[in-house]
Amino acid sequence: MARSRTWTAVVAVVCALTLTAGLAACSSSDSGSSGGGGDTTGVTDTSVKIGVAVSDLDGLRAAGMALAPALTTQNLSKRVTSFFDDWNAAGGINGRQVEGVVMTWDPVKPATAQKVCDDATINTPVFAFMNTNGMGAKYIECIAAAGVPTFFGDVAPQSAHDTGWLTSISPSAEINASSGISSAVKSGQIPKGAAVGILSGNGPEHVAATAVAKAALEANGNKVTVAQVNTLQGDPGIQNTESAAAVNTFKAATVANVVVALQFTASGGFWDNAAGNGWKFTFLDVASSMCTAYGAKSLKPSAVGGVCYTVFGDSTSFEGKLRVETDFEKECRAHFDKISASDFGGVKSTPGIPSGETRTMPDGTKASSDSPPNECTLSNVVKLGLEKAGKKLTRESFMKAVRGLGSLPVALGSDSKGSQATGKTYIADFIHGDKLTAAPTGTAKNANGTYNNCPADIQCWVPVDAVWYPITK
Repeated sequence: MARSRTWTAVVAVVCALTLTAGLAACSSSDSGSSGGGGDTTGVTDTSVKIGVAVSDLDGLRAAGMALAPALTTQNLSKRVTSFFDDWNAAGGINGRQVEGVVMTWDPVKPATAQKVCDDATINTPVFAFMNTNGMGAKYIECIAAAGVPTFFGDVAPQSAHDTGWLTSISPSAEINASSGISSAVKSGQIPKGAAVGILSGNGPEHVAATAVAKAALEANGNKVTVAQVNTLQGDPGIQNTESAAAVNTFKAATVANVVVALQFTASGGFWDNAAGNGWKFTFLDVASSMCTAYGAKSLKPSAVGGVCYTVFGDSTSFEGKLRVETDFEKECRAHFDKISASDFGGVKSTPGIPSGETRTMPDGTKASSDSPPNECTLSNVVKLGLEKAGKKLTRESFMKAVRGLGSLPVALGSDSKGSQATGKTYIADFIHGDKLTAAPTGTAKNANGTYNNCPADIQCWVPVDAVWYPITK
């Protein structure tokens, strides 16, 4: 067993450094334990270890970002580990208890996520790994490239998907970029021949998406100017300055449209100075929280009216009515209310309320943090995969089981429908358009029971129509 552990560590180091190795090269098949014939790292006859990565939010608070009191590292981790607790209380899965190994990184210092990769693959290796949102795609790829089954709630580049070990809710940054530009062109959001600016970062997901978007726009006859912000080093001040400078870059290029491929945490300076230019904004869902309720609430008012093309859904319909939840979403909400009652003073979760918040609605009623959809969607996939893999559990048998799950529910996304099949590395099946809509605090409830078509008096995404389009590569 010592030889097997050493070999696994060597493979993990090589793959983490190169980030180019594929499934065959980065899968240790010589672990030699009760699973037999495959990698059983993190597995015993009675337990299986799953890494759960969450943000250490102290860094964001220290950087001046206002976060809700209930948005803590511990609360973020229990959104996933509480599912493990439920499975264990019911007897475990195929006789094994599921042990969550919580790992953290500082989002203000993205490079600290390298330690998460090192821990998950070398220092305290786990059988599988989950991050529901926020972790940089570079480090997600680091873990997947080392042959660890990896489950991710945000967007990663195609190179991470090509490892064969990644399962995300959303397709790759390249597919999202291609779909977004195609939809924007077809709908008339970006006219043929118009001058277009692309606001991007330098993470692998940004670079990959920008290359695809630029090529698609140039094929449409558009003149493209790219402004890139340094997102890898994570300094909020530098990001603010560099994103603000993009405004002058785009003015000099006399752009009519701006394609935004940069998350709100790195684009504040741009939005502070973007108003009054008459630009149309097209958001590409290619980075953390781009087109989610939290991202909508966090964007500056100058972004209102921008359209995002995304697999992620909304709490209202395009008519501005509250959307009826699916049975799966109701189960997700019930679970979240059970584990978080003490965090929000007994106030149950409310559709559209950003993560961790408790607020007083215009009519005086209390509302608290919406149930997190990614945690529920991914935990369900992991559970079903473990069950299907059976008692002889290896990483290989587990991934084969996951890819064979067929139809799957998706909470708040993909028209509620997803799937897994051989060669399909993401869960969502459908994409749609969302418009950023203003609903300042105090906005009155309308006849539909919403707030300027938002589920609460908070800036939100509203579907542009009722159509969900199949994702095409």
